[in-house]
Amino acid sequence: MRRRVPLAQVAGYLAGRGVLAALALLTPRSARSVGRRLGLLFFRLSPRHRRIALDNIASAFGDTLDAPGRWALARESFAHLGMIAADAPLFPRHLRTPRSRVAWVEGAEHLISAAALGRGVLVFSGHYGHWELVALLQPQLGLPMTMVVSPMRNPWFDRYFARLRGLSGNTILSKRNAARPILKALRDRRAVAILIDQNVRGDGGIFIDFFGRPASTTPALATLALRSGAPIVPVFSRFLPDGRLAISYREAIRPIPKGGIEEDIRDLMQACTAILEEEIRRHPECWLWMHDRWRTRPRAVATADAVRTAPPAGKVGAAAGEQEARA
Repeated sequence: MRRRVPLAQVAGYLAGRGVLAALALLTPRSARSVGRRLGLLFFRLSPRHRRIALDNIASAFGDTLDAPGRWALARESFAHLGMIAADAPLFPRHLRTPRSRVAWVEGAEHLISAAALGRGVLVFSGHYGHWELVALLQPQLGLPMTMVVSPMRNPWFDRYFARLRGLSGNTILSKRNAARPILKALRDRRAVAILIDQNVRGDGGIFIDFFGRPASTTPALATLALRSGAPIVPVFSRFLPDGRLAISYREAIRPIPKGGIEEDIRDLMQACTAILEEEIRRHPECWLWMHDRWRTRPRAVATADAVRTAPPAGKVGAAAGEQEARA
């Protein structure tokens, strides 16, 4: 039986597709300019995401960044998100344009050397720079990607963006129950792309230090690398003043077991997270600060916070008595 799509999702999809169709008629520079303005509008209209971004920035940079600086950085992060979102309908045009006019690529030799080992390659990044365009262009280097993604809530948008992501020969894989398909893709000597900077709810994550705070992080990248022997290649990107995307592949990390499997996974994830943090510190406006990255907390911390913020026992009893009196 086919699941019915709520009317609100249908309306949202039609409105969104209308905007994307209009953006597809513009030049890349003009579309990104419009996207930048839409991102700044989102900054103004979403107090929840604005608060999350400002809180995250304050926690990450502390006293090294004053209130006006935090506000400016948050605005730029929203503007950056608008730019990359507005770029999506231009993907077919980017693929028809010589790569040298779309992007400047450095470090491709690290990716090629890692692939030559014959174990596949795990390519990792975060929601940083234009991660979608990096994936779109990578097959032009001779190594298509299997992209591990989270399904979108709106199934129509999910299908739309899956089609765009696959235009250059990449395949899309839902992160749910993805271990076996990923290992098969690595055996087939493909590249597998994993983003490691989203909060993991429940017991599925491991806590890794990120900007001096424990962040619940997926162990998938390290687990798959240690199981398959596939090297890990970091990749990051940012816009250049001329509108091209600067894409930088870094030296491969070889997964070498040293102790117990849990310790190896934690050490490898900490090393990869440190590389991501270093890149974000270089260009913090390129990261998705509005994501509630530290929402899940270690049990000991969450319990301590709950105890600290709970009202005294006398006040609790007084409040309960007051409610009974009102009843």
